[in-house]
Amino acid sequence: MTRQLTSILFYTILLCTTALTAQTTNTSQPEYEAAKKNLDKGNFQEASKQFDKLVQAGFPDPDIYKFRGISRFRLGDYEAAMKDLDKVRQNDPDAQVLGLLGICRYHAHEYEAAKYFLKKAIGEGFNEPKGHLYMGYLYLEEHQYKEALTQLSEAAIAGENEGKLFESRGIAAFYCEEFELAINDLQGYLKTATGSLPAFEVLGMAYAEINEPLKALTFLKKADSLGSDNRQVYFHLGNSLSSVKRYTQAIDAYSRSIALKYNEPEIFINRGIARINAGFSKESIADFDKAISLSPDKSIGYRSRAIAQLKLENWAGVITDITIANALGDIQSEDGVSLSLAKFNIKNYQGALEDVEMALAKGNRYYTVDGNKHSLYLQKGKCLAALKKYEEAIIAFNQAEKDEETDVELYIQRARSWVGLHNYESALHDLGMAQKSNPKNATVFYNSAVIKEEMEDFGAAIFDYTSAIKLNSKDALAYFGRANCKARKGEMEDAVADMDEAIKLDSKNATYYKVRANFYYQMKNKDKACFDWRKAVEFGDEKARFFIEQYCN
Repeated sequence: MTRQLTSILFYTILLCTTALTAQTTNTSQPEYEAAKKNLDKGNFQEASKQFDKLVQAGFPDPDIYKFRGISRFRLGDYEAAMKDLDKVRQNDPDAQVLGLLGICRYHAHEYEAAKYFLKKAIGEGFNEPKGHLYMGYLYLEEHQYKEALTQLSEAAIAGENEGKLFESRGIAAFYCEEFELAINDLQGYLKTATGSLPAFEVLGMAYAEINEPLKALTFLKKADSLGSDNRQVYFHLGNSLSSVKRYTQAIDAYSRSIALKYNEPEIFINRGIARINAGFSKESIADFDKAISLSPDKSIGYRSRAIAQLKLENWAGVITDITIANALGDIQSEDGVSLSLAKFNIKNYQGALEDVEMALAKGNRYYTVDGNKHSLYLQKGKCLAALKKYEEAIIAFNQAEKDEETDVELYIQRARSWVGLHNYESALHDLGMAQKSNPKNATVFYNSAVIKEEMEDFGAAIFDYTSAIKLNSKDALAYFGRANCKARKGEMEDAVADMDEAIKLDSKNATYYKVRANFYYQMKNKDKACFDWRKAVEFGDEKARFFIEQYCN
């Protein structure tokens, strides 16, 4: 009997509850529809209040949390909205719920969750401007520049226009190599804001990338003044300074970048070239060595080092580096010129001639040294003259003259060739042309004197040696040459006086001591002769030992 009474009581309560729920649903449905209409119309405050009452009354439709969450979201109450949308999320949420929830999480600084929801929502078609904006910011933070650029551009198309958007898109565009877009965005951003360090950094680098160094310098220097520690900034600063020929400052910028752990071959190449241009060719070798060690299979390091070797007149090094570059598949039409110059200076005249002829065969006509343009026929003529093929040399020199070659070397070398053919009149004519075109060049007079000495015109040679000394009183070789000419004329005391000057200027030259010793011996001053022969041996001339054994024991 007791069990039967309990059962009757349970069913009575259940029927009452069901009736109450049905009554609530039926009476609240119009209010629910009215709340949704207010939400659709943008009356978010009213809609939110209505949804609150319905929730308190126990309205059973689970979507009520979605609609209240949207209302709260539109009112900027992201924390409350997040609570409602989280409830909906557990029951097969749509893209809008996920997207708005992602935005709420972003405002709550829960960035990992925000990225998760926004990525999923956008993938399902969510197109809220703020969703694209925040997704763009999140991608940028993780250096996913392509994705950031896409999302930020979507946000801009949808009407977002806050300054940070354009700053961020400018940065993303730069790293996607869209430099014009980066410049436009960042310049626009700087018109509305005081500017940030990243904005100055990227704007400067973007201008550097499109080869506008003066504009780049404005922003890169500003970034430097703000304490930038971006190694790329200093790399681009170095490039921009080099472009405007401020090589010493460029070296400092590259060094700063290297100190910030920029360890790519290109920066060592660029600093090395800046050092060459600043007159520090010797120091540049270490940079090129480093670049080669980082990329031994790239030819640029060897080619750059060859430039330094040319400046330092390390001819064997030039040949080695160009040969390696060629072996790596980097063959350039100018190589024949560089190889010819190097081989000529190590007295491999035949090899030098073959290289210059190869360069001519490839269509080269000129070469440049220290910014001065020269005819390749000048180099060819020098090689032929060194090989004593004087007639062919003169033909080459004449062609160089037709090519408007103006280097004094043309006249000097052609004069040597005329001497080789015993055509002294033509030789003197060329020497006169050399002196006329270069009246204040000591080297011209020195070379002219040497040729006249070869012609055994000692008086004329002495005159030219004297002119060379007047123009350059520190030229030991000019004193040495004049001394020999005076000795040939029997003017022994004057010859010794010139040798004294040569030794003052070059006190460790064994040849000078040996020659002065010979002069003393001719003057029958055996003691001084023996002293100088011993000095010659001391400084490396072993042949002088013969004279000591013969005349000084």
